[in-house]
Amino acid sequence: MAQPNQPSNYTQGHSNYTIATHQSRTAESDAGFLLPYINKTDHILDVGCGPGTITTGFAKHASQGTTVGVDISASVLEKARELATNANVPTEGPGSVVFREGNVLESLPFDDDTFDVVFASQVFGHLLPSPELPLRALVEIRRVLKPGGILATRDAAGSHFYPQSLGLDKLWTQNLRRGLNKGAPETEPVAANMPAWLRAVGFDADAGKVRLGAGTTVFSGPETRKWLAWRVTGQLQRGDAFYQSWIDAGISEKEIQETLKAVHKWAETEDAWFGSLQCEMLAWK
Repeated sequence: MAQPNQPSNYTQGHSNYTIATHQSRTAESDAGFLLPYINKTDHILDVGCGPGTITTGFAKHASQGTTVGVDISASVLEKARELATNANVPTEGPGSVVFREGNVLESLPFDDDTFDVVFASQVFGHLLPSPELPLRALVEIRRVLKPGGILATRDAAGSHFYPQSLGLDKLWTQNLRRGLNKGAPETEPVAANMPAWLRAVGFDADAGKVRLGAGTTVFSGPETRKWLAWRVTGQLQRGDAFYQSWIDAGISEKEIQETLKAVHKWAETEDAWFGSLQCEMLAWK
């Protein structure tokens, strides 16, 4: 997780189970709404890059530019570097990708007006419940974005498990939000606030420089359901930081065991599926 003396609001940890979700994300699946706007010579920053699957994917779209991934975790950045090495992605020159420790809630290690594109996937949900931290992060992101540059963000707006009779909308989706909110009273999801937050930090929505779109994440099929049940089982075992974030949020051991039971039943249910609506924002400085 965060390194010593590096404040962070992220509580879910970086176990293999949690990282498995991050590793399933690609530039095409999670940043497809941004890709048409990337120029070959762009200098790109991926904030909260995790294991680098999206970051590394940007390299082929900015083949004459450079891409930088930043994250608070030294250990997860090692995974990102290993991924880039195995993919034969250069670390310098055109089309290069590099990874650096950095915390968007503090001062990012870059000068003002450095990047043509800044991307942040599933970052702002970890900065709740107070709006102060998302706004602080957006101010810092805007600082390193060049005039005319693009900020792209993707955050979950709402999720459902089908069939709903298994109760996972409460047991997983609502408890996940409780964990992200650190047990604080329920707040609006990031997606509801992002347009106003972008306006508040200086992006000119009235001039058409803020665009809101939506995408989806879907899990279906027996192998994918089995994988999701494996991931959740690992995350909700004692000793995992994800499990501890639920306990710290006031979620009982009984609720956790009910969640695990329901997830496994869902995984074994023929034609069961999961869908998540994703808020996809584009903002020009």
